[in-house]
Amino acid sequence: MRRPRATTTVIGLVAIAAIASSIGVSVALAARTGATTVTVNLKATRQAIQGFGTSQRVWDEPHISKAATTSIPANAQTEILTALYRRLGLTIVRNSLNSGIENSKGAPFNFSATFVDAQADFVKQAKRYGLRTFFPSPVYLEDWMQADDPSGYVDYAMAVLRRFKQDGVEPPLYSPINEPAVSHDFPAQWMHDVVLQLGQRLRAAGFKTKLVIPDDENPEDAYRRALAVLQDPAARKYVGAIAFHIYSGSPDDWPKLEALASKYGLPLWMTEYQSDSYTDWASSLDWAQKMHQLLVDGVGAIDYLWGFFGSWVSTDTMVSIHFDNGQFVSWSPTPIYWITGQYSRYVRPGFRRVDATPATGSVLTTAYIGPKRAIVIVTNPSGSSQSIRVRITGGKVKGVVRPVQSTASEHWLSVRPIAVRSGSFSTTVPAESMTTFVATR
Repeated sequence: MRRPRATTTVIGLVAIAAIASSIGVSVALAARTGATTVTVNLKATRQAIQGFGTSQRVWDEPHISKAATTSIPANAQTEILTALYRRLGLTIVRNSLNSGIENSKGAPFNFSATFVDAQADFVKQAKRYGLRTFFPSPVYLEDWMQADDPSGYVDYAMAVLRRFKQDGVEPPLYSPINEPAVSHDFPAQWMHDVVLQLGQRLRAAGFKTKLVIPDDENPEDAYRRALAVLQDPAARKYVGAIAFHIYSGSPDDWPKLEALASKYGLPLWMTEYQSDSYTDWASSLDWAQKMHQLLVDGVGAIDYLWGFFGSWVSTDTMVSIHFDNGQFVSWSPTPIYWITGQYSRYVRPGFRRVDATPATGSVLTTAYIGPKRAIVIVTNPSGSSQSIRVRITGGKVKGVVRPVQSTASEHWLSVRPIAVRSGSFSTTVPAESMTTFVATR
């Protein structure tokens, strides 16, 4: 949640979505020169998808507008929540908790000025628009917290979670700390002890809350801390998801985390990323490529940094809000909004990824199946159009595939349906585009 440095992983994402009837979709190499062939095998199911989301500060936080006070009227809040949770289809939010909740060990708790109560109100409000999963997370540990005193932190966390419950929302999940490598960098043993003690306290108090750990800045530190927890079955039973960020490290490190999560039957989530380099459509396509690779590597939930934020940090957010000295003026979607929607509007919680081969090349392709539906998502990050052919095997598609396409000039455009003949269809995707192909099974 700090101002991160940009990373430059490039992979391309191809939004083919399509296909699939009962069991299989195969996309193979086209016979004619210049066309890419992809094979989507609907029998080869991979990870379940839990959804797409963001972190979030609340409406009236000064951070949002970078002013002494922030004011966003009710009608604008309705428009923004509709845009994020109904139109874009986000289902996850990580509630960012400010420091200063407990200024010294044993001091009175400050829930209103630190916006804990407002976060609970935001959850209740956003649920009316489609929010499904929320989990509070302190941005930084309090200054008094020490590596040799996990019980002091556990007292603090219990007070926070009790306050959410008192406010009418019991968190199903809780992240003990955002980016522990950045905030205090306590040893991995601290994370283990916190998970064990907090989990025991939660159950004794009647909470069902599970923990999202370690929510770390990079995959290497995330692996080290997660391993310390998961090796102990007494602590492991309190974990609900393994989470990491991708501000540093390499995509080569992601499969190791996926293997760890799979070993213990836990979902793997990427819970925060942004880049200052995302200044227009072309540069923002890097986010599409990262999403593609994360999904190929087994990640089940993907979050960008902010759902909404002031335009002074427009690359950090999906919805950029313009303020005049803290007073709301207008809002607009960023390229990240349109790019994320090529996934989040169609690949819904409970869908499963299936093999798409090749996943990379001139276009990047992933595929998914859900109730009565098959989706193929293709990204073409190159500067030229690309021809593709998708051949369907193992089942039948009812009628046609329906492409939805985004480019720099047009977003979520419904393109003419494509007929599937003899189990295949062919098309051309524009330069610097994403296309989602939707078919009924």
